[in-house]
Amino acid sequence: MTAAPPLAQPVGRAEPAAPRTPGEAVALLAARRATGALHGPLGVLHLVDGQVAAAESPRAPGLADLLTGCGRIAPEAWAELLHRHGPQGRLAEVLVERQLLTRGELELGHLGTLFDAAYFVLADPSGGTWRFESDARHWLGTVALVDPARLGREVERRRRLLDGIWPWPQLDTAPVRPVEHSRRPSHRPPGRRRRELLDHADGRRTPADLARLLGRSGFGVTADVRRLAAAGLLDAPRHAAPTVMPPATAPGRPGGGLHRRVPGATLRSTPASGTRAPGTPAPGTPDPAAAGAAAPPPPPPAPIDRPPRQRPTR
Repeated sequence: MTAAPPLAQPVGRAEPAAPRTPGEAVALLAARRATGALHGPLGVLHLVDGQVAAAESPRAPGLADLLTGCGRIAPEAWAELLHRHGPQGRLAEVLVERQLLTRGELELGHLGTLFDAAYFVLADPSGGTWRFESDARHWLGTVALVDPARLGREVERRRRLLDGIWPWPQLDTAPVRPVEHSRRPSHRPPGRRRRELLDHADGRRTPADLARLLGRSGFGVTADVRRLAAAGLLDAPRHAAPTVMPPATAPGRPGGGLHRRVPGATLRSTPASGTRAPGTPAPGTPDPAAAGAAAPPPPPPAPIDRPPRQRPTR
């Protein structure tokens, strides 16, 4: 596999700057309407005429994992189909022709795994090195094409969503470790998906391992892992606790004064001068003593003595 040679530049036009991130590399390839595979540290993006046709990442289950994991197609049958029709890029056609999937099911599953894997490929903050393999075709074939700009917006939306749940990206790749039963809150997490995730977390499986084991979206499992951490149900080093910033002041409410509450933690605001009283934790630091404890209800308002109503004199 060799990298594609750079396109010739017209005389007098400056050479474009080298892309610094996979997102910039995809934008450059889209402008050139390139066809091939962009290999990065966390996966591969396949392009057709500058549009994203497929994505793969070790952090996200692929279409094969989902179809074989739910029992829709036997692993042996999938391996045979991939061996016979994958090199020609005809696997998608064969799945529909043999009525193993409807066209709608194929497109839905393909787009779901594409956005899932593309998030991990494009949201990698470390950068790293990548290479472009010109004219490489995906084994599934062309099912649906996604505009790179739309893909970039979706990646940013998902990044903001995760940070809004619990801004701690270290959880996305570390083994999921439930807290000891003696320190676990008495309540079970809401929702069957999160309970199932917690039951299968053994301190060795990462979110990607759990996603493949349960046949679920890699991003969905990552989001649920952060929710479990925010609820105090996962064990993690305290020195890496995230800092939660207060939301922007709502329009028409000068001063705001509201902080986003994080389950299992108590947030305290600092005075306007930037100093805080002794013993008061920094903003966004979880308060272990208050974890899981419900705040006492406010006292009822005191009755207001009103003067007796006087009758009007005639």
